[in-house]
Amino acid sequence: MKDIIIKNSNFNIRNLVIFIFLVVYPICIYSAIRPEIGKINIIRKNVFDTTQGDWFFAAQLANDLHVISKKYLIEDELLFAEDDYLSFSDLYETERNLRNTGLFTNVSIKVDSLNPYVYDVYVLTQDRWSTMPSVLFGTGGNVTSYGGRIEELNLFGTGTYIALEALHRSENNIGWQGATAIYQRRLFRSDYSLDFSIISHQFRTEQFLSIYDPFHNLSDKYSYGAAIWNSFGSDFLYKNNSYELMNFHERRAKVWAASAWRNIDRVFFTVLVDINNVNRGKPEYSQAFDNSGKFLLGFGSVAERYKEETKLNTYQIEDLPEGGWGQAILGRIFALGSGNGGETMFYLGGQAEKSWVTGDLYLLGHLAGGSGFTTDFAKYTYQEFYGLGFYRINDKLLIAGRIWEQAVWNWPKLRQLVLDNYSGLRGYSANFIEGDNRMVGNLELRYFPNLPFWIFNLSGAIFWDTGTAWDQDIHITKTRWHNSAGFGIRFHNEKAAGDDNVFRIDFAFNFDDHKFAEIIFTTGQLFSIFKKHNYHLPKVLGLEFDNE
Repeated sequence: MKDIIIKNSNFNIRNLVIFIFLVVYPICIYSAIRPEIGKINIIRKNVFDTTQGDWFFAAQLANDLHVISKKYLIEDELLFAEDDYLSFSDLYETERNLRNTGLFTNVSIKVDSLNPYVYDVYVLTQDRWSTMPSVLFGTGGNVTSYGGRIEELNLFGTGTYIALEALHRSENNIGWQGATAIYQRRLFRSDYSLDFSIISHQFRTEQFLSIYDPFHNLSDKYSYGAAIWNSFGSDFLYKNNSYELMNFHERRAKVWAASAWRNIDRVFFTVLVDINNVNRGKPEYSQAFDNSGKFLLGFGSVAERYKEETKLNTYQIEDLPEGGWGQAILGRIFALGSGNGGETMFYLGGQAEKSWVTGDLYLLGHLAGGSGFTTDFAKYTYQEFYGLGFYRINDKLLIAGRIWEQAVWNWPKLRQLVLDNYSGLRGYSANFIEGDNRMVGNLELRYFPNLPFWIFNLSGAIFWDTGTAWDQDIHITKTRWHNSAGFGIRFHNEKAAGDDNVFRIDFAFNFDDHKFAEIIFTTGQLFSIFKKHNYHLPKVLGLEFDNE
């Protein structure tokens, strides 16, 4: 018996020694040699740089007139600090987050080894030109707009966005429209964001304010906020190539709180309360869930991996995502008061999307649906599909497509979706095609010859658009489809970002009228050929109503 105990003891000691050498020792060695971050160097470049080809005789004057981004704007986005262990995933995410602020035309983060154990980090940013006085002119769909806008995207280098706009619109004889907006990503360097806007013309005024703490990065665990709307005036109801005015006054408020788990494949839980009070004047003008409160629970997850690409929408670097997003929505809709048209019911909804990147091929599918329930009866049922894809033929040429479909069932309240130049059917009059449901498809052959001229570059496109809109009591096989085709030119401003980077001119042939429509002048690509998988607040699906 004693010998057996000794043998077992020797056996246990031997296993312990093996475990130490095979597991504990390597971990200790790895911890000892795991590289750390030494010094963090933030290098801020102005809009124009003497080492680049866009330098010109007035470049120094332009730099003097521009206030370069404050150093703290970059520091607030860093996901690492000196003496931290070096994590390339944190470096890559920081680079993406800085690029997504829209303040820079170029962002890169590099490391330099002092020795095998310490790496210095270099964060390089180059400001975009942030003061954007614009003479506005746009045509398309037999409507014209002209006016002016002054935008400051980076007020005094603080990252504050402010805009003032005066625009004359021929659409529905709207006339002059005024707008102002203020946005700050980090209010007073806090985690809170501020979003404020007012837009007004002779028919309608909209006021909006939101203060919220978003998920700034993959390490953020909580998000919460509040938003309020006040809108009044008249909506446009389109019928038979004409319209009538619907008077209304709507007040709305929303509060929410969300929690997230995990850093890469993130999981979210959200609680949201949304209430609205509206007077539309006539019962026949009432819309779904007017004068109702919504208590919604959202259970979702998102995962993304990124690949840096150019010549997709612009010549600038874009972060092409691969991954997915999904969310289940459970809720309770309750009427506010009695006799005001509100309804009480349960709500069930969901949305899911997935993207794939394989070599030169990109595909994305998004599916969403939801419905209210009173006992065993489904009401206000909505379904949506959104598909994207592109194939890169070579470095300069790619083919891209989009499909967007929206449909409802058992939707007894007023609903209006418009199909025209703004929603994806180029060459057709604004607000001419409308219905409860809509489907549109776009196919573009995009060509990026890379012919830079100073701060500008050029690309072109050949396109085909098709679409239809129909009422819910009509089967889709009995609706009329509309088609257009044409070609276009895009001018890219390398000192801008986002939609401001692209000025688009399209020439569209209308197959219904068998003629070329007016020339379309506008900003931004008609559609981005990829979609980011972002976290979204839960909502009642299908409440879109196209007014203008």
